[in-house]
Amino acid sequence: MWTTKISFDGSTGVAAARHAKKNNVRFLCFPLSWTYRKSDISISLTGILFGETKDKKQFVKDWKHDKSGWLEEIELNGDFFIATSREPIVAKKMFNKNIIFTEPFSIDENGIEIITISSFEKKYLEEYIKVLESFYQVKVHYIKQEKIKNILFKAKAPELTDKQKSSMELALRSGYYNYPRKTSIEKMAKKSKIAFSAFHGHLRKAEQKLMPFFFSH
Repeated sequence: MWTTKISFDGSTGVAAARHAKKNNVRFLCFPLSWTYRKSDISISLTGILFGETKDKKQFVKDWKHDKSGWLEEIELNGDFFIATSREPIVAKKMFNKNIIFTEPFSIDENGIEIITISSFEKKYLEEYIKVLESFYQVKVHYIKQEKIKNILFKAKAPELTDKQKSSMELALRSGYYNYPRKTSIEKMAKKSKIAFSAFHGHLRKAEQKLMPFFFSH
């Protein structure tokens, strides 16, 4: 299997990236299915939003009312969303049986989109990249041959409180789980403007919910 990881600034052309940057929201998104129509491609997708509640709601509102009209439907439930959107017909080289999405793609609060995809033949990844390069300045982090270890599909993730989610997100983004660690609980609590004991409790409770979820099967 061939795999590539690419990134580009989507805020100049991708409506979701533009509004993510505007509202300081980032998200993970996974295409579920797609259908070719006469002049475009209809795509079903799902994902998770990260950010302040008011910012996430405004992001969804802005995305729904974007004049580009690429978003067709969206339903938000907490951080989780399901949506249908459109892509131009040229995207056939990006959404087809030869392209396998092995990870959710992400868009951060700066509008930077990161995509990791795989294919049994390298040429299909190269075609995918060429389509993107016709619209954006694309950075190819790597394109290599490797065996895929896992694609994680879970029916239902544990529900975290808003404070648990924000604590876990800050820990991930700050490098708390890196080795060596890039931050401490004390620093994260200070950044969150809450007491050390409270932040520590939120983070540990989130870990207690998530660890069995990922390793109990």
